Amino acid sequence: MTQAHQDVIEDVLPVPAGSGGIFSARSVLTNKRGMSFSLPEVLVAVGLSIGGAALVTVGIASAINFSKDSGAKTALDSVKSAQILYQQKTGSFGSLEQLTTGETPALTDSPANFKLAQTETNYCGIVRSTSMSAPTYWITAKSGKILETAPTAAQAGVACPTL
Repeated sequence: MTQAHQDVIEDVLPVPAGSGGIFSARSVLTNKRGMSFSLPEVLVAVGLSIGGAALVTVGIASAINFSKDSGAKTALDSVKSAQILYQQKTGSFGSLEQLTTGETPALTDSPANFKLAQTETNYCGIVRSTSMSAPTYWITAKSGKILETAPTAAQAGVACPTL
């Protein structure tokens, strides 16, 4: 170490006599020129860290729930597309078994927590999300939209199933 470096170090942190330029942890922490923290400062820092971690956790949980709800809605969109394809081929709406079987099934995989009721001219599908709040969604041939409240038989044109 050059003399200039040694002078800077001794000016900032005086070297204890007989230490050979090595600082003990105690001398660094008790030196008033070094960093020092009070108990309230430490508690605030720890509290902010815990608060930040909690916010990240809540954000991740919300994202997971949102993705599960989106998955349930996507399943209903798939059923709607499959019903349209099946109706174009056969002239009527199909049951879940009819949609998922045959040489060229209109629906390759039936969604979990899903039930379907159909007549030749109408259908009503229901699916429950696997998110924490577990909302239920419906789709009908008449509306063609994903609904968050159960449609009546008059609105759907068929009695909707229940889960």
